[in-house]
Amino acid sequence: MIVDTFRFRGQIAHLHTLGPRAIAEILVEIAAQADCASIILGLLAEYEERLTPDQLRAVGGDRFPRRVPLLVPR
Repeated sequence: MIVDTFRFRGQIAHLHTLGPRAIAEILVEIAAQADCASIILGLLAEYEERLTPDQLRAVGGDRFPRRVPLLVPR
C-alpha cells in the first residue's frame, strides 16, 4: 500500500511543512484530475466533525507509526 512507503511518508511530511495552502492546492489538483471533488469535500467535513488535534495526539494518530526493519532471509 502506498501509505506504507518511506518515500510517500517523506513527501507527505514535506507537504505538511509547506502549510495549509499547499495542502489545499494539491487536493484541488487531485479533485480535478480524478473528478472526485465531492469525495474529498465529504471526507474533509467528516474529519472536521469527528477529529481534533488533541484526540489524534492522545492516540498517536498525529504521526506515522514506526516501522520495524525486516530481515530478509538469504
